[in-house]
Amino acid sequence: MTARLARRFLDDVRHGADLAHLSVADGAERWPDMLLAELRFHLSGLLNAMELAIGLHLADPGVEKRLGDLGPGYCRDAIEREPELISPPLLACLRRRAICAMLLRRANAAGLDPEPAAQSEALTALALAERRWIAPMLLDTPMRPDLPAEYFHELAWTAAALLIHGCARREDGQREPHLVAALTQATERLVARHDEGQGAQALAQRCARGLDAQAREALAGAALVEGRLLLFAALAESLTGLPLERAIDVMADGEDDARHALMRLLNVEDAVAFRTAELLAPLLIGSLGGDEALARFLEAYRLVDMPHARHWLARATGPAALAEKLSLLDQP
Repeated sequence: MTARLARRFLDDVRHGADLAHLSVADGAERWPDMLLAELRFHLSGLLNAMELAIGLHLADPGVEKRLGDLGPGYCRDAIEREPELISPPLLACLRRRAICAMLLRRANAAGLDPEPAAQSEALTALALAERRWIAPMLLDTPMRPDLPAEYFHELAWTAAALLIHGCARREDGQREPHLVAALTQATERLVARHDEGQGAQALAQRCARGLDAQAREALAGAALVEGRLLLFAALAESLTGLPLERAIDVMADGEDDARHALMRLLNVEDAVAFRTAELLAPLLIGSLGGDEALARFLEAYRLVDMPHARHWLARATGPAALAEKLSLLDQP
């Protein structure tokens, strides 16, 4: 990975649309090597798929040949030279995806026995999507771009921009209008055909919505044991109203108090909480104490009761601006 791309991935989304540049030490904790590798694998695979799909939607053989002259996998290499094209929201989405894949890979999840039986089809579809996320880390293979619509659109237009820029650089430095129009039309066709309802996030949410509260709680613990953070977050969303993306952020990047509160709201048992901390250790613990840190995590979790957890949830699900300001006031 180029130093420039690594620096871009070490940027942190702290103030809405702006990126805050972290120090090397902080970045190393927030982006451990295995997470960076996971993110690069996913970004490369998604761009490979976008590049192929745009080519398939081209109606002009001449433009198709010009793209072919760039060589296979052009976009995955070009993004390392132009990392600023990855917006903060897209980077945050890719980070969540990489975190979910990292936990699945660490847990070597083999799938769950879904309850009730009527949910088997939905959970099986989700398990298939999750397995695609933890395929062998080959950077030259495409990955199904099962992204929410807004991120699919952005990544598709990112690929189109990279292809247009690549052709211009290879030729006379000018963006030829005919090529721009052809790639624009191809990308519009690709975007129009996207169905976010078949993506992993939508499948997880559909699974959660089809269960009653008791079944959701039971499945939440099993999901954590298997490293299925996406499914856990969808179940948390259904039970608490906390958005799925926020639930992933709480578990992977939040303070322990928030993480403990969310697990308590879903009645996660102590043994499952300990297993969760083990899986999240590269993100939560780093070099801060190993087994002792895990023990402290569990001790702190045992002290969190349901009233405290509900109080945290009331604040977390209130207006985002208010929650942000209260959080700042709570800091020492």
